[in-house]
Amino acid sequence: WLVRFRPLVSERIFGEDRRALFGFFLVFLLMERVTPQADL
Repeated sequence: WLVRFRPLVSERIFGEDRRALFGFFLVFLLMERVTPQADL
């Protein structure tokens, strides 16, 4: 397993990816909630 050999690198990459995806998801939900359904 790569995680066993390089725990720091994998943790850093996965952590950043997870954080970015979570932030993007939150922004997407916020934009959808803010924009009225009529515009869509």
